Amino acid sequence: MSIINKESIIILLAAGNSERFKSGSKNIEKQFFNIGNKTIFEICLENILSLQLNLKILPVISKKKLNNTKKICKNYNTLPPIIGGETRQESVYKALQKLKNQEIKYVLIHDAARPLLDKDVILELYKNMNNNVSCVAPCLKINDAIRKIEKGSKLRALNKNEYTLIQTPQLCCFSDLLSAHNKLNNDYDDESSLLFDKGYKIKTIQGNRISSKITYFEDLEYLKPHINKSMNNYITKIGIGYDVHRLIKCKPNETNKGIILGGHKIASNYYLHGHSDADVLLHSITDSIYGSLNHLDIGQHFPPTENKWKNSKSSIFLKHSLNELNKREGKIIHIDVVIITEFPKISVHSNKIKSSISKISNISEKRISIKGKTNEGIGFIGRKEGIAVLTNTTIQLKDYES
Repeated sequence: MSIINKESIIILLAAGNSERFKSGSKNIEKQFFNIGNKTIFEICLENILSLQLNLKILPVISKKKLNNTKKICKNYNTLPPIIGGETRQESVYKALQKLKNQEIKYVLIHDAARPLLDKDVILELYKNMNNNVSCVAPCLKINDAIRKIEKGSKLRALNKNEYTLIQTPQLCCFSDLLSAHNKLNNDYDDESSLLFDKGYKIKTIQGNRISSKITYFEDLEYLKPHINKSMNNYITKIGIGYDVHRLIKCKPNETNKGIILGGHKIASNYYLHGHSDADVLLHSITDSIYGSLNHLDIGQHFPPTENKWKNSKSSIFLKHSLNELNKREGKIIHIDVVIITEFPKISVHSNKIKSSISKISNISEKRISIKGKTNEGIGFIGRKEGIAVLTNTTIQLKDYES
């Protein structure tokens, strides 16, 4: 069971003017600077999604970039972006105001200028959050000697062991952060310093240097190899799955069989005929995953001629295909399913079917689409003699050939 609280949301800050970065970037804000064919903002979104946190993302954008960003946010299935303020604190406050009527317990606040994230760090943030803590922030030890510049350009040595570098994302209690913003009377660099100044309890954990912030143009030189690695090691593939099973009318002693779709049993005086449990939907999804991997098909992995698979649950087949995907360090991006049948009415059952598939596969319901279509009374489906399912599964796969 995930320790990430589902009453959480990610606020992604991307409204800054990047004045220190622009001098070396032809007047382009750092979050919209292109590396390859993607902006740093897009790369950040991709890295967040690759962690499979299953949390909604609320981007905060400057007014002049709002229209350009809406399409990007739609492509990455984020919440609609909102316009930020002149300062970081104003941007965060606007996001909190936007969310205040929702049931949100925690907010993960992150800078788009830190495009690379570490899931282990995020899990540690949640492990260290409790009812007595208002903010958990990742920090780094200072490796270099540090000096303070005083009047007359004199340098004074400081003890580096007494200082630390603070990173994002920072996990904050939503109500405490909103309350602290309502009492705002200074400008702060981050949420931990604001909450600490207002008397709230702060905890720190060990961060990761890979989450360095891009502030100056030359910072890209350090991060570019890591960003390119995160972009180029994966390819996107699509697999198609199709299956059909015959509908059989129950005999008087078979009235409890029902129709199984996606592991969800639908009461009916019909059932689907097959060697296994005849879950035509899971068969189609399984075949689509095998197809995306070039791994034959379900009949070759689980031959219907073998008695050991007789009456088996189709979840076994789906989990096998997902294990094959995991071996290739792949992940599901989206599953799009069309169930073609005259009955049952799929729209009535689609949410329960999605929930069942999600529990079996550990794939977020947000990545599963279920649609029902009839055959308009045409053919064997139109005559209610069978159910067919067509599936497109999009995966992201480790590219060993690159």
